[in-house]
Amino acid sequence: MDFFNEHIVLRKKDGKDYIKIFGMVVAALLLFFVLLTFSGYLASFFLLFVAGIIYLLYFGISSLNIEYEYIVTNGDIDIDKIVAKRKRTRIVSLNARDFEYFAPMTENHANTYNNQSITKRLDVSSNTKNSRLYFGIYRKSNEKTCLIFEPTDKMLECFSRYVPKNAYYTT
Repeated sequence: MDFFNEHIVLRKKDGKDYIKIFGMVVAALLLFFVLLTFSGYLASFFLLFVAGIIYLLYFGISSLNIEYEYIVTNGDIDIDKIVAKRKRTRIVSLNARDFEYFAPMTENHANTYNNQSITKRLDVSSNTKNSRLYFGIYRKSNEKTCLIFEPTDKMLECFSRYVPKNAYYTT
């Protein structure tokens, strides 16, 4: 029997995102006032430039709307990043058998999660405090990577079949 499950996780904006938005608005206002200063020279193109500034501001702010799509098919995991519902990028594609360690992010597994030998961390979670986070450690091209994500119950059931028994922890 084939297993297929997909799940979309909306990334919540954090403080850095709001600072970026504030910076974009300030930059747009500064650019508008510079254009206003030279409006005599720009004449009929002034409104075109103002429309361009507004469009760039909209494009910049909306590009901070990020979703992650988890697709699990018979133990194969594909995670895509979707930016503003207009651009999709594959973040990771691997098999559940590749996990060296798979567990919930709890105090019991903190030593493994904080291990210094992990060279790369991929956080594809919703960035909320009450989310049910899991992490999986795997190697790809001699780089030890920690994947932090929020699988559904069906995905966890699938992982229990494919992740090696010595690497799968439920508590």
